[in-house]
Amino acid sequence: MDADRDALLAAVDAHDAVLRRALARSGPHPLFDSGLTMQQFRVLLLLEADGPLPHGDLAQALGVGLATVTGLVDRLEGRDLVHRSEDPTDRRVRLVDLSAEGAALLERVGTAGRDLRARMLSAIDVEALRGLERGLAALRAVVEREEH
Repeated sequence: MDADRDALLAAVDAHDAVLRRALARSGPHPLFDSGLTMQQFRVLLLLEADGPLPHGDLAQALGVGLATVTGLVDRLEGRDLVHRSEDPTDRRVRLVDLSAEGAALLERVGTAGRDLRARMLSAIDVEALRGLERGLAALRAVVEREEH
């Protein structure tokens, strides 16, 4: 059983490598063209998912220190992708939230990703889609278990 699992995991890795190369070569993409670092993009995703957050919560979610978060937020704010405001319940706390431009960038990235995925999935037969759906459902279950 372990040999089968190892062979399947190796095959998944090989498929993933080909898919990543194809994505990198797929032409213009708003994420790649944004000039954002992965950490900056993660900040935007966290704000999209969780709404306005204090610097400390961002630091914890990213696994970095407050000074690093301050630098990330400064650069994102300089590009008008986020904005800071006072916490209405505690004026000592500054909240970071997506700006309209930050939300628009995430929408463009999401749309491009959905369009690319739809184009690729439309070329797959129904039986293969069933298998993919089962695999993705299994991954989702793992993620949901780990979140709780």
